[in-house]
Amino acid sequence: MISEEQLEAAARSYYDYCDGSWETLNPMAQSLYRTRMRLALNTFVATLWRDIASAPKDGTAVLLFNHIDGRGDYTWLDRWDPEYGRWITAPKARATHWMPIPPAPDPR
Repeated sequence: MISEEQLEAAARSYYDYCDGSWETLNPMAQSLYRTRMRLALNTFVATLWRDIASAPKDGTAVLLFNHIDGRGDYTWLDRWDPEYGRWITAPKARATHWMPIPPAPDPR
């Protein structure tokens, strides 16, 4: 789930936060930091998608994971329409999971 590049950045960032120097850290210790980061980040990513029953129904925009019979699975931005009691973009899709919209990337 997490790329090697993301893993390396996370491990370095965490160790830097601890006021250490990644470059002078023993390679075995670097490996242990990477292992810890991989476990934590994979668990985090695996829990990003939440059961649809917990989705906000106050008009907040979210990402939906939908299934449409005969067409397949889709992910898209949507929000609950309280007036009609359905998702706005795909009223015939069967949403199974949702997640909050992630923050925008840094344009730098």
